[in-house]
Amino acid sequence: MFRDPDLERSAPVTAFLARVTHGWVAYGSEGVMLEHRLDAIAAAHGVQASAAVFADSAVLTVEEDGHTRTLTIGADQAIGRLDRFNNLHTVMVEAVNPAADLTVLGRTLDDIAASPPPYSELVKVFGIVLFTVGFAVNVQATWTEVIFSLVNGLIAALVVVCGDRIQRINTILPFVAAFLISLVTVIAFNHFELRGGAILLMVPALFFFLPGDILSASMMDLAQNRVTIGATQFVHALFIILMLFLGVLMGAAVTESSATDLFAPAASAQFPAIVGWIGWAVFALGFTLALAVPLRLYGWIVLVVLVAFGVQTAITAIGGEVIGTYFAALAMFAVSVLISRKPGRPPVLVLELGGFFCLTVGSLGLEGLVGLLSGQGVAGVTDLVSMLTIAMAIALGILTAAAIFYRPLAKN
Repeated sequence: MFRDPDLERSAPVTAFLARVTHGWVAYGSEGVMLEHRLDAIAAAHGVQASAAVFADSAVLTVEEDGHTRTLTIGADQAIGRLDRFNNLHTVMVEAVNPAADLTVLGRTLDDIAASPPPYSELVKVFGIVLFTVGFAVNVQATWTEVIFSLVNGLIAALVVVCGDRIQRINTILPFVAAFLISLVTVIAFNHFELRGGAILLMVPALFFFLPGDILSASMMDLAQNRVTIGATQFVHALFIILMLFLGVLMGAAVTESSATDLFAPAASAQFPAIVGWIGWAVFALGFTLALAVPLRLYGWIVLVVLVAFGVQTAITAIGGEVIGTYFAALAMFAVSVLISRKPGRPPVLVLELGGFFCLTVGSLGLEGLVGLLSGQGVAGVTDLVSMLTIAMAIALGILTAAAIFYRPLAKN
């Protein structure tokens, strides 16, 4: 956690805002709301503040006691600990009160930074497996998909745990996971002559690494003319998808499998439609455990996920995927904002992130890249264009909901 004792003595509000900014950059993947929140806290304590937010840093300018200070604050992002972001949000809400003691709240920020994960490694592994299984039944509603999601989800979870223990390999975790999952899946796929594309058996486990939330956030930034952070986040998301793509292709190459075999159509459903709804409830529980969200917030998270899925399903049946996704994003964000307004409830980011995963932006990008390399250029280009179109639909849906429902932190 950012800390400057000299600054705390000479400009306590500036120091507190700097620490909050550091926490926001470190614990969350969104930068578009930070400016409003800093402005609300600063105004409550008699200073003026502005911030230029980037993907992994922010430039904070504060005018306090006749002095203007500009600070560049960088942080390694760790969005896998949403409990920290949730607790940071609570501190920010308290800080808007002009009577709030920023020294005491600063010590709370220290406690947040030093706090251990709320769940054990075993619970996290279990959460990632649930995350995978819940998503799997919405990819292919077959027993084969469920079985592979159990195995591949366990592989993904073990890779994540290794990354937690060996921090220097964190940047290549998507590649390592994709390679191992591709290797296991393709060998089994070829040995048992299974129906459905092998890539569809891999996607649920790889979905934990897919940056659908970053893609959507980047589109929202670009739509609000925040070109620098939007373009940076977009490139970051594409880089992660490319690592997953190369891992999948290398696994197939080691087994001497044709890339065309990866891109076969989905198998016929073996489960009724209600299983998809149950799957998203299981997914939401896995999301809660895997990303360290306090268990007491599970009900709110599953509500937002089911709203996103329900609206998308209903509207898509009437007006198509793009319109369905637009209204699903609008409903998801609106419900998240309305829930988060009352004290003690989770912030919008924690609530909407599950909905972002549900809207499956990143998986289309991965399938599109695999399709292009396998020689199915039309399908590949179509999926990549769909990824961008759906991402924009999500961004516009969120912007619409924000214009109607979002209030600055000071009015929460």
